[in-house]
Amino acid sequence: VVMVSAGFWPAVGGAERQALELSRALRERGVGVVVLTRRLGALPECSEVAGVPVRRLPVYGTGALDSLSFLIGALGWLLKHSDEYDAIHAHLAGSPALAAALAGRFLGKPVLVKLGGGRGIGELALSSQTRLGRLKLRILSLLKPRFLAVVPDLAGEALEYLGAADIEVVPNGVDVEHFKPVSAQEKLALRARLGWPAGKIFLYTGRLSWEKRLSWFIKLWDEAAEGRDATLILVGDGPERFLLQGEATSSSGRIRILPVTNELAELYAAADAFILPSISEGLSNSLLEAMSSGLAVVASAVGGNAETIEDGRTGLLFARDDAAGAMSCVQRVLDDPELAESLGAQARNECETTYSLARVARHCEELYSLEAI
Repeated sequence: VVMVSAGFWPAVGGAERQALELSRALRERGVGVVVLTRRLGALPECSEVAGVPVRRLPVYGTGALDSLSFLIGALGWLLKHSDEYDAIHAHLAGSPALAAALAGRFLGKPVLVKLGGGRGIGELALSSQTRLGRLKLRILSLLKPRFLAVVPDLAGEALEYLGAADIEVVPNGVDVEHFKPVSAQEKLALRARLGWPAGKIFLYTGRLSWEKRLSWFIKLWDEAAEGRDATLILVGDGPERFLLQGEATSSSGRIRILPVTNELAELYAAADAFILPSISEGLSNSLLEAMSSGLAVVASAVGGNAETIEDGRTGLLFARDDAAGAMSCVQRVLDDPELAESLGAQARNECETTYSLARVARHCEELYSLEAI
């Protein structure tokens, strides 16, 4: 299988992380995988990342020129090396998807295209707003690859933009052996090493950007946690980092902003709860990692959040613009340790049975075979 992705490690994002983790899981199942991506900076043309072979193609210019050069380069590579693979798996419906779909149609090979983003703010909605974007969507609908949506909500939106497309719902996967709960003693030891305070720790990991609505959440956090021994820790980077840092500095002191780290599993293990107050979501990798780590989740009831979390069983949901509801969820987790423990345990069980990376890899392998028949 050739994984075609515009970005790959060391670039870190949802699509890049899933491309790497799925590639590793498939290789563990005995499936040969190679990643085809853009060559940026001084990165080598050929290398291995976590045992996965990576081929990086040169790109030129920025914006549309960058995308076009990658499309041409990827299509050329796929045609030239056609005898070296059986199926193509493209991540996101941009230039990788066009190259994959064109090569697949010409060679008669199965092609899967994974869609990304949340309803209304993801790649499909953004593409529909420009002439080139609408042309891309039209070409993809004519080439008819099999599209993968991480949640039914995104599958429904895809039908609006792609017409009568073949869409399969395949969730993101999480490594349940890597992201797992720890004992109370281990949690305390991790906190001491990380320099985190005592009391309840609410965690967010991911991109610090407007659609995550972290600034909105920070404003209600102090009131929700007033009189309680609790700290909110936001880990990540993005366009709102300095804004959030300023708001954290001027707050009660119970809010911290920390830089990106590769040791995410330790952060989840050291925390008690996870927050995701987004305005829209597909299926957040961070959400699955937190659930797999046994954290009590507090999230907005939008898109993949609402379809992944069962309110009151595997997490607590609040309406998107309901500040009072969000505060109530926070307070319930803080004031009822048994509820928080139950939510985390049920979330962990849900990840093991539905969202394990091994399960998702097996599903994809079946789709490659079905497509080839």
